[in-house]
Amino acid sequence: MPGLNASLFLGLSGLQAQQSALNVVGHNIANVNTPGYSRQRADLTANQALIQGQVYFGTGVTLNAVQGLRDRFLDLQIYRETSRQEGASERYTGIEAVSTSLGDTTSSGIAAQIQAFFQGFQELSARPEDSALRTNLIGKANTMISGMQARYRMLNDQRDNANQAVTSLVTEVNTLTKQIADLNREITGELVPGSNNDARDQRKSLTDKLSTLVGISVFEGSHGEYQITLDSGLAVLVSGQTSFDLKATPDATLDNNYYRVDSLMGTTTVNVTADIRDGQLGGKLDLRDRILVDFQQQLDTLAAGLASQVNLQHRAGFDLNGVAGQDFFLSGVANGANGIPALMTAANAYKGMVNALTVNAAVAGNPKLIAAGGIAAAGDNANAKRLANLQLDGGVNAAGVVLGASYSSVVGTLINDVGTTAQTWEAQTTAQENLVSALQAQRDRLSGVDLDEEAANMMILQRGYQASARFLSVINQLTDQLVNEFGK
Repeated sequence: MPGLNASLFLGLSGLQAQQSALNVVGHNIANVNTPGYSRQRADLTANQALIQGQVYFGTGVTLNAVQGLRDRFLDLQIYRETSRQEGASERYTGIEAVSTSLGDTTSSGIAAQIQAFFQGFQELSARPEDSALRTNLIGKANTMISGMQARYRMLNDQRDNANQAVTSLVTEVNTLTKQIADLNREITGELVPGSNNDARDQRKSLTDKLSTLVGISVFEGSHGEYQITLDSGLAVLVSGQTSFDLKATPDATLDNNYYRVDSLMGTTTVNVTADIRDGQLGGKLDLRDRILVDFQQQLDTLAAGLASQVNLQHRAGFDLNGVAGQDFFLSGVANGANGIPALMTAANAYKGMVNALTVNAAVAGNPKLIAAGGIAAAGDNANAKRLANLQLDGGVNAAGVVLGASYSSVVGTLINDVGTTAQTWEAQTTAQENLVSALQAQRDRLSGVDLDEEAANMMILQRGYQASARFLSVINQLTDQLVNEFGK
């Protein structure tokens, strides 16, 4: 059977194991408020038994490993859903910033200004030779144009803001991917697989941050290394110990030389702008290139439809000089007579129409040229009435088709689209926030530090340490007695 010396080592192993386990508990307690920290657990294992004859004698305990309590698949799910949440939130925030102005139903709103413009023709039809009413009509036309242009500029400002954010977000992505690759190097170089828990926690925290910026897919290799790609799979961001940068590059094919996003994978450069769908970057790009553009397009189509129908009818009338009417509106957009088509064909043909639209300088400078008459006779008001009636039956839809509906209804469609889009992304943001919160709560239950639990573990380990010390004290007494009794 083992001697007293062996018993001393048995007791010593107990002391060392309990002390090491207490250090793990202390590490957990110290990191109770550390973001991304996963609590650790000491894995104690009995030492290999000593065999004498047919009897197996225990030889103590060893701290086999310190395990981080985490669920890899839960982490991967959180990365994915966090990206979707941030993307939805960015879209909702961007739309909400413009919805109030586009949805303005007061006298300063687009619908009211268009109504006031056509009301000017109605008032003129009562006194077609009144110069004050003619001047007032020009003023209402300019107010209407200014109102649409102000909304258009607001949308452009929001697009510019989103574009400027692209460069800073790309820089943040590159910084995080480099740090994750460095941690991959530490993890793959660990002496005991799975032992570098703090490096894994740091990597998890960095990947959490990365998922807020861009949609990602994360895969863990056999050596614990992360491989991270865009959620579309088109570009690799991190592969083991190597990170691949994104680059924001001005693109002449985009409005205002807006930035496109390229992936630089060695000698290969891939334009991934359209493939970044989630995260803050995905939300910004979608706002800039699709959502806000659609609202601008509806404004352009509205302006082109209104101007073309007014011009068509205005040319059919006669001014106070008995001369056939000319175009009431002009535009620099090269499409149709005087830059404004008589009939609508395709919405995309009228890009920039709002900003280019003006009242014909000749008409604005000489209101007598307003063609209120249906015939070349002073005092006739037939054409002014027809122009006023365009408000009720001259509207156009987003494809440029004359609807036979009021322009107020067309504006209402735009307002409804803005509101519906905002509600859609608000609902998705809320749903994603709830999902991410539930997943994070689940992760906290598994990986979070519970001080009550740690206090209980500390008491257990303390008792174990005291018991091992008492055992050593007994063995010491026996050894002392043996020496004193038989060593004489």
